[in-house]
Amino acid sequence: MFQKKNRLMVVVGVGALLGASLVAKAGTIDADYFSDFSEEQSPEVVGKRVARKLLKSKHKLVIPRSYPRMLVNESLHYAEICAAWGALGFAELSHDRNLLLNLELRYRPIVDEEDSDYIPKSYHGDFTASAHLYLKLYQLRGDKRFYRLGMGMIEKQWENPNPADGLTWQARYWNDDVFMIGSVNALATRVTGDQTHVNNAARLVDAYMRVLQHDNGLVSHTPHVPFYWGRGIGWTAAGVTEVLRTLPEDHPLYKDILGYYQKMMAGLLPLQTENGRWRQLVDQPDAWEESSCTGMFTYAMITGVKNGWLDAETYGPAARNGWLGLISMINENDEIRDVCIGTNEQKTKEGYMKRKRLLGDFHGQAPVMWCANALLRESRK
Repeated sequence: MFQKKNRLMVVVGVGALLGASLVAKAGTIDADYFSDFSEEQSPEVVGKRVARKLLKSKHKLVIPRSYPRMLVNESLHYAEICAAWGALGFAELSHDRNLLLNLELRYRPIVDEEDSDYIPKSYHGDFTASAHLYLKLYQLRGDKRFYRLGMGMIEKQWENPNPADGLTWQARYWNDDVFMIGSVNALATRVTGDQTHVNNAARLVDAYMRVLQHDNGLVSHTPHVPFYWGRGIGWTAAGVTEVLRTLPEDHPLYKDILGYYQKMMAGLLPLQTENGRWRQLVDQPDAWEESSCTGMFTYAMITGVKNGWLDAETYGPAARNGWLGLISMINENDEIRDVCIGTNEQKTKEGYMKRKRLLGDFHGQAPVMWCANALLRESRK
């Protein structure tokens, strides 16, 4: 049973980890920019370290009081869901059957106990993002219960579209939604083959970018906040990337969405720091370097270079430096530092600048694995 007082933990024994400095090797970089890493910098080594850290970690739970307007239970937090989704992808791409089995053991009790409190009971976009985990587990393990759980969430999401714009009733025009809603619907198409889901995602991305994207390519946190919050833009970058990976190139919105993506990457490129990272407020030189947005932008750029959406000579070095800058923020306990705490819209610059920095939080661990996966993939696969 999956009880709060006796949570299932799967601990995988690990040997001594490589402790060499995560610094770029000197010399000529290979033409593809992603095959010249030292062993310690390689996606195989880093991805395994961070995935194993997930297996040893306590579950991250939604605290009901964090959503005062909603009746929510103490379910798995979307940040852990995103990390687990990344770990499952890493297990698949690295052909690590032991990791896959242990990830299944960590989350199978959710479906074994069908009324588990760990399943979200109130369907907000953040909670529907849980379907990332369940659909990926179904894709890799074939258990229909995971399929029913994940697709049930997505079907509910589109039950009563907003008559004004035809979008899901969960749409709120916060840039986080581009991932929470867009990415999971793209995944639903990859799992089921039904283009309805990615079509819904594409319509949402198009609507959001028309409202939130500025001439400089950057994306506001919400329509009411004139600040460029790093992770908010990161969620957008990752969400648009997932939609582009899935959307057919002859889709009526494909060129528009590719244009939004390329404009966003062009806006982010000159804002990368000399350490290969991006900042808490990406356009503010006095803001601190933040790891989760760095990982999300790096993921988007690696994927863009590999798919030919971005010029390799321009964005290849930025993507490479992003990876090296990101993994240099991982400590000897496989925890990434300087992860911004979960953040609602803030009314002032200081509100974003003074947000607490966390160590090892799943918001930051997740995009490390996404980047490792992008480096291991050949292209849109």
